[in-house]
Amino acid sequence: MVAKINMNNQGQIFIFVVVAIVLVIGVLIIFLLRGPLEMRLTDESNPNAFIESCTREAVEEAVELLQEGGGDINPVGFFQFEDRPITYLCYNANYYESCITQRPLLIEHMQQEITDYITPKISDCFFNLESDLRRRYTVESGTLAIETILQPETIVVSIQKNLELSRENEVRTFEKFSMVANHPLYNLGEISMTIANQEAKYCDFDELGYMILYPQYDITKFVTGDATIVYQVTERNSDESFRFAVRSCALPEGY
Repeated sequence: MVAKINMNNQGQIFIFVVVAIVLVIGVLIIFLLRGPLEMRLTDESNPNAFIESCTREAVEEAVELLQEGGGDINPVGFFQFEDRPITYLCYNANYYESCITQRPLLIEHMQQEITDYITPKISDCFFNLESDLRRRYTVESGTLAIETILQPETIVVSIQKNLELSRENEVRTFEKFSMVANHPLYNLGEISMTIANQEAKYCDFDELGYMILYPQYDITKFVTGDATIVYQVTERNSDESFRFAVRSCALPEGY
């Protein structure tokens, strides 16, 4: 009796193995007949999703550089601090004299800095998108126009580019793409300009008084050996910060 049970078990195992091998061979045959899988960059019904993701990555890079460099991606007229160049938002090389604001339109300047930085990267994104879509569509595209707008707690990038996809009797047309990110760069820039303007007018800024009125922000300043002050403005909730340099009413050594 025991011998019969063992023989039955062995027979069942043999059948299961054969069935499994047949299934594996069948799946392989199906994949071979279908050919290689087609890799797609995006959902062709919504290319904005791909462009939005690509734009967001480029904007994040630009914003980080602006925050660390005092509003310039490639600072000009800067102070070297902790091995990084930081733009002077208010500067005077002379002693005893108040500084002169260097970026009176800081928000507008940063908008243009972001646009200039992300434009070639977004152009590459469209090139990759169109290359992928051309395997399935006839693609016609127009010129690229980009605008960056900084608003309170928000960064908006608007992209204009005509993109037409056609095959057989199907035509898809796209004209506008966009990216919206929650970020306090506008707020940090406005506070930084308030500090720079007060340094230009009074040769000082009362950061403690400001933080009492606006406790959601932290403001620290580092006084260096050549009378340059490096300010850092931080939004407490997000921990996002912005730093810049000021040299105003400097005193000679010994005073």
